[in-house]
Amino acid sequence: MSTLSRILSFFDFKVIPSYTDINKYNFKYSDNSRRLIYEPSNEAFAKIIIDTSHYTSELCSLGAKFGTNKSGLNLLGHRSGYTPYYDLLFRHLKNEKINFAEIGIESNASTKMWRKYFTKAKIYGFEFDDVKIKKARKNNLKNTLYRKIDVNYQMNIEKSFSETKKKFDIIIDDSTHYLEHQINIVKKVHPFLKKRGVLIIEDIFKKRSEHSEKNYFQKLKSFRRVYNKIYFVEFHNLNNWTANWKCEKILVLVKN
Repeated sequence: MSTLSRILSFFDFKVIPSYTDINKYNFKYSDNSRRLIYEPSNEAFAKIIIDTSHYTSELCSLGAKFGTNKSGLNLLGHRSGYTPYYDLLFRHLKNEKINFAEIGIESNASTKMWRKYFTKAKIYGFEFDDVKIKKARKNNLKNTLYRKIDVNYQMNIEKSFSETKKKFDIIIDDSTHYLEHQINIVKKVHPFLKKRGVLIIEDIFKKRSEHSEKNYFQKLKSFRRVYNKIYFVEFHNLNNWTANWKCEKILVLVKN
């Protein structure tokens, strides 16, 4: 702590923005308000920080019912509080005939949630584990298909999606959460998104240096020509619990 910081601390002053923030972020002085103003950098993707604690929706309740960590109301395990934001983002498509895909089905919990929420959608679940696919098919979900995928290989991602012969309105990645696999998905699924289709990369680790926002920007900045919007959403929710992973952040990409 600097001498000035110790003095201010002693007199119970609070500096806004803090000295740490001034050094870390891009602030400029405003003559009009006579204070420092944060200006987002062109060398980073945009970011929204949202508290979803006080917003519940049908999607939140469905997530809790089926036990998916996407809902802050889920009592069966991890929870990340995504469903309030997803409800705002996708509500206009709820009763439309859309094509929806999720990569990584685990116990089929979120697939069941999406099946109930998107009443007229064609839903595809992509998964590497044959056992999980076999179990999921036994649920006999209406208008829901499953396909094998290996996100470790870009060519396999492309092949798996091309075999559907579909263009998707929404694609959500909830698979391995490895950075390189996420990058593979961003690079290879965009031909299978409709215009203004949305790709979401879930469960980005907030505390791991490999998963820093700067690292994502460096790897994906050239794709701003493909996606006209690329932004992070970081979720705060009083019910969130992701243990030591702290993976309560997503990357949203909207196709041109």
